[in-house]
Amino acid sequence: MDIRHLKYFVEVARQKSFSKAAQILHISQSAISKMIIDTEAEVGLMLLNRNSKSVQLTEAGESFFQRAQQIVNLFDNLIPEIENEAKLDKGKVSIGLPPITGATSFAKLLGRFKINYPQIEILLFEHGSKKIETAIQDGSLDIGIICNSPAADKYDSFTLANDPVWVVAHPDNPISKLPEIDFKTLQNQSFVIYDSEFSLHHVIVDQCRLMGFKPNIIFETSQLELMIQIVAANLGIAFLPSKTCADLDHNSFSTIPLSRPAIFHQMSIIWKKGFCLSHAAQLWIKFAKEYLSKDS
Repeated sequence: MDIRHLKYFVEVARQKSFSKAAQILHISQSAISKMIIDTEAEVGLMLLNRNSKSVQLTEAGESFFQRAQQIVNLFDNLIPEIENEAKLDKGKVSIGLPPITGATSFAKLLGRFKINYPQIEILLFEHGSKKIETAIQDGSLDIGIICNSPAADKYDSFTLANDPVWVVAHPDNPISKLPEIDFKTLQNQSFVIYDSEFSLHHVIVDQCRLMGFKPNIIFETSQLELMIQIVAANLGIAFLPSKTCADLDHNSFSTIPLSRPAIFHQMSIIWKKGFCLSHAAQLWIKFAKEYLSKDS
């Protein structure tokens, strides 16, 4: 028995006529009569009393009709109800972001989104770019912010920021007096950098090798605050995006632009290519694009 059997039975019961039900359903009377016979055979009970003038429900037929009618109504309304629900501005969006993300600007974006869509819940998870990409691929995150160029064959994306990387040093460090700095000057410095889960780690290490030296990395961390505190103790230097540097206390830290070569901290918003995102996630992406376009 499938939904057609129930639909045909319900219509015959409503019309009390095989011919009228057949006209409404646009099928032959013989086809609908066979469906009813098959239904009765499967149920094992007589559901209709038939005579030359009309069709009447049996006691079992009345009970069957009530339940069949509910099922048919649920079936007919299933797709419209799901479509309507999908269009409602509610739901959840899971977003992965690295600790290095510019907290102030991103928090403003989230704040404005929440004002516009108060019924959508934002779930934030702090990971490095590599872990975020893995989570996007396995479906545990809807959207991610990564600090490198996304693979075009795996992700749809747009640019969140392309920020130059600066050196952060203690004011007593001799390099703090320089107006700008190149990598060659840093070969005798102690580095405090993000751990290998972060793409900026590899960019810095590779650049040092290109300049002909191996960096003296004294500490690797995933925590921005801990990195800043180690620099504040004058134990080493750090590398941070200029927008993050702007939030530091300039009485306690010196921030120096990198040159020869300049390094840029690119941040991209990504989601899985070809994946059907929820309505809430699609709204967030659309809002973020419009917000960043106006902000720029």
